[in-house]
Amino acid sequence: MTLLKLIALEASDLTIISAHLQDAVVKVGDMTFAKPAKRFAALCNRLERSADGTLAGTERRRTALRIDRVRSVQVQGFAPSNKATVLSILALSFAPAAEAEAAPAGTLTLVCAGGATLKLDVECVEVVLEDLGPAWQAGAVPHHTDD
Repeated sequence: MTLLKLIALEASDLTIISAHLQDAVVKVGDMTFAKPAKRFAALCNRLERSADGTLAGTERRRTALRIDRVRSVQVQGFAPSNKATVLSILALSFAPAAEAEAAPAGTLTLVCAGGATLKLDVECVEVVLEDLGPAWQAGAVPHHTDD
């Protein structure tokens, strides 16, 4: 069993983390923003992918997503108070701050299915994605259509 541990310290590193997060599911109750620590964390069930990026089967794995240096979090498309809501992550992206002198600050956006998004205002890119244990048989696997 090989556990995944990825660290992104610049925007270009996020492509790989985003690919591994695609189709991960997370309950709203398994996400938290610790404002004094400037940390956002989420416990996800990510879809296991092979080295070539294709689905390795119908397995999921418990994975921790940690984003540090977070100044604020804005949500859209879901109620943070509804802890049972399940979000399906589609992508993680970064947009640098508009002011050049604000670099390396910017906005990290977690895009989820159904129009849900989380926008994290960050001082810089500092993201960790780490598997926490063995994989298990998934009950459902997403099927995307080419629109």
